[in-house]
Amino acid sequence: MTALLMLFSVSAAIAQNTGTLKVFSEDPVVVYVDEVQYPVYDAISLAAGTHYVKALNKDGAKVYSNIVSITAGEVTTVLVDPTGAVAQPAAAAGNQPVTQGAVASPKGTGTLNIFSEFTGTTIYIDENKQGDDIKTVNGIPAGNHYLKIMKDGVGIFGELIAINPGQTTTVLVKNNGQVAEKILESKSKEREEYQANKIDVIYSSNSVSTTQGASTLFPGYYGWYGYSSSVTNTSQISDFKIIQGGVKEISDIGLANMVENQQVINRYATINRSVTRQMNVGLGMFLGGLFIGGPVLIDMLVEKPFLHPDGTTAPDWEIGVATAGIVSGTIGYALVMGADKKYPRHYYNVDEAAQDAQEHNRKLKEKLGLPESYDVK
Repeated sequence: MTALLMLFSVSAAIAQNTGTLKVFSEDPVVVYVDEVQYPVYDAISLAAGTHYVKALNKDGAKVYSNIVSITAGEVTTVLVDPTGAVAQPAAAAGNQPVTQGAVASPKGTGTLNIFSEFTGTTIYIDENKQGDDIKTVNGIPAGNHYLKIMKDGVGIFGELIAINPGQTTTVLVKNNGQVAEKILESKSKEREEYQANKIDVIYSSNSVSTTQGASTLFPGYYGWYGYSSSVTNTSQISDFKIIQGGVKEISDIGLANMVENQQVINRYATINRSVTRQMNVGLGMFLGGLFIGGPVLIDMLVEKPFLHPDGTTAPDWEIGVATAGIVSGTIGYALVMGADKKYPRHYYNVDEAAQDAQEHNRKLKEKLGLPESYDVK
């Protein structure tokens, strides 16, 4: 019984003389304390005193190496930058600096105010999610805590912050170029999808020259004799193409359907109805002339007619029907062949097409979570 009490007393004494080390890092690291590896490093129980803490990144490079003080019954927090850069801790209220390996005090609570130039962020304190786009966190135990802010799955802020009892700590997250580049680099699949579906309008203009004239030049013994006169006219021919993904040419109506441009869609529908009507009329006239005038014409040409007595001249009605059939068929054929010419080269002008392409690209970037400034030349 005495031995058991002694063992319990020793265990209680050891527990009273230990503290907790918490290591935070945006990316996984390998943590050693006094050259002993700790696979789980979110709450390492250590004897009070000083310890050598070391962290390696995924490539085995040392990214943190420092002597850390552990206080009995308290929590010491360390922030590791997996890139190996020296962390710049945030200043707490009262301009008290936050230091690596600082100890969290269990006495009192404070408030954290977050001002961010980003939207769509998720806030974590000591890896515990606090919420999305929140600006104030109340009731945080006084001491040092790891504040992490994520956007689109990318860490845009990660620092140790000091919370003082009864005071407010303020943090500003600025939208600088480095953060934007970091977010963009993480979106390789989204950038590939954007490049495969973006729309470009390529404008071209060419000069075409035509020469007309007459010449009576002819060779002589010492030279050329006669005259020559010609006139050259030069005209500009402009056109544009709508290209998807840098390689695929699409039609005007294809772009109009993508951006739901109802004016262009209606313009196409009106012309298409006119073309369809003309083709139907032309086809009817051609087939009518073929099936009605064709047999009559054949009867007039064969040696043994079947519509009038053999050896007699074709009556006037046969001549009239054959003539009407030929005329009807010719007109019908011309209508069918000329129907497609009603379709214009474009239903857009180049400025309208460029505006719709720009709108399509803007919505595509918004859908993929890419910044509006991406791919703007």
